[in-house]
Amino acid sequence: MGGHTPYEVDELNGPSVVVIEHARHMQVLYRSMLSGTGTRALRVYSDPKDAIAAIIADPPDVLLVDWDTDDFPGNRFLNQFRSRQLYPVCLLPVIMVMSEVRQRTCEQAIRLGAHAVLTKPVSTTRLFEYISWVALEKQKMQLTGDKYIVRPLVERLSELKNNQSSLKSKHFAQGQQQAQVESLQSDVDRILKSSFY
Repeated sequence: MGGHTPYEVDELNGPSVVVIEHARHMQVLYRSMLSGTGTRALRVYSDPKDAIAAIIADPPDVLLVDWDTDDFPGNRFLNQFRSRQLYPVCLLPVIMVMSEVRQRTCEQAIRLGAHAVLTKPVSTTRLFEYISWVALEKQKMQLTGDKYIVRPLVERLSELKNNQSSLKSKHFAQGQQQAQVESLQSDVDRILKSSFY
C-alpha cells in the first residue's frame, strides 16, 4: 500500500505549530521559546479535544503534544488523531513531549504514529531543530488497519529490537560456550592433577 505525505510546509516563512500542553507554566514557556524562532504561527491549547477541532479547521505544519496529560494522555491522543476518519489531517507530523522517556513508552509513541519524541526540559534550539526537521522531512505515512503510522520509523524500531534480541542471544550463546570451556578446562585440570600427583 502506498505512503501518504503530509501537507506542504511554507519553507520561506517557517513552520506553523500547534502546542497541546495542559500545564500553564509550560504553555508560557513554549510561547516564549518559539516566539523568538522561525515559527510562522503558534497556537497553544490545554485541551486536546479543542485542539483537534481547531486543527481540522486550520491545519498547522507540526503538532507538539504533551504525552503526560492525565485526562487525555498521549497514547489516547495518537490513537484518535491517527484515525483514517480524520484524513488528511491525521497525516500531520506529531512530536510527543514526555516528562520522562522510558524505552517502552517511547516505542509505544512511535508505533502509534509519533514522528519524534522529546524529553522535558528541552532547549529552544533543540525544540526548533526538531520542529523544523519533522516539518521538512515529509516522512511518508502508511495506513495500518484504520490508523496511519510512520512506517519507516516503525520498521527501524523493529529492526533495532531484532538486533537487540540477536545480540542478547549471541551473548547468551557466548556465555554458554564460555561455561563449556571452563567446564572442559576444569576436567582437564582434574585429569592432569590425578595423573601427576
